[in-house]
Amino acid sequence: MGKLLVTGAMGHVGYETTKQAAALGLEVVAQYLSTFRKDDAEALGPNVCWAQCDLSNPYELAMLCADHDIYGCIHTAAIPNDTVGLPQPLRTFESNVVAVGFLLETARRQNWQRFLYVSTGSVYQDWKDISNPIPETAQPSPKTLYGCTKRSAELMVEAYANSYSLPAATVRISWIFGPPMVPATFDGPRGPIPEFLRRVLQGEEIKEPEGGDFAASFTYVRDCAKGLLTAYQAKKLSYRSYNLGSGKNRTTFEISDAICKVLPDAKITVGSGTNPWTQHATLRGPLSCERMKEDFNFTPSYSLEKAISEFASWMKSNPESYRN
Repeated sequence: MGKLLVTGAMGHVGYETTKQAAALGLEVVAQYLSTFRKDDAEALGPNVCWAQCDLSNPYELAMLCADHDIYGCIHTAAIPNDTVGLPQPLRTFESNVVAVGFLLETARRQNWQRFLYVSTGSVYQDWKDISNPIPETAQPSPKTLYGCTKRSAELMVEAYANSYSLPAATVRISWIFGPPMVPATFDGPRGPIPEFLRRVLQGEEIKEPEGGDFAASFTYVRDCAKGLLTAYQAKKLSYRSYNLGSGKNRTTFEISDAICKVLPDAKITVGSGTNPWTQHATLRGPLSCERMKEDFNFTPSYSLEKAISEFASWMKSNPESYRN
């Protein structure tokens, strides 16, 4: 078997996917664009070859693939949300759509045996039912730049799978949290878990006037990466799209309670309402993960409290992650 190309390997999901793939003994080509953390790269060992490449440049992509025997790809690289994307719409389109087209064409020409495109629950931006899970059969309804670019790339993946029999599928994820992503300041699209943990570990007493009623299907990054690798290594893909998530919405109230259980010295009070989180994302139901269970016998294993406990322990062991 040839190598696994993980794009965006210095990103949140990409790094954890690369880490787990290397631990499984897979040879990985880990692509990055500009951010490169030498210590994190060296920590993953000799099974990982790091490669700088602008995926929206077909010449750079061709050079990367000429240097490596690529068997398949897990494509995580993207402009990650509207906060980052709206100030640079053309670059967002290049990163989230054009780069996917170049990768798919490379996969077709070089006969890659697996292509997984990591998309987002944000393609369901018009989903009104916040209590019931969103099935894979639901019609996507993106509204914003980010959602529309991700959905556009999904359609390209489906087109290549249907037209050229490329073994490809989309995996939609959302509200991923966990190491090593700890924003240094408030980052609404990342949700309250890293925000509250950072502030608590800095010794702050958190008093938020609102936000407790906000709810989302927060999914631990290690569950996410394990699910992606399970799909990558599966014998076949029965569907063109899969949802991958915890399968249950949890409120900011519940998150606060879980953090206080894990960190007994934490002091958190939150009022009702959904702001500030709904200033950055719409409320929607959790992603149903029936196809992951049916096709690969995969379900996330981390409870909210267990995931927060492990995340907090990692942060304590890496104090530079939360100290100003």
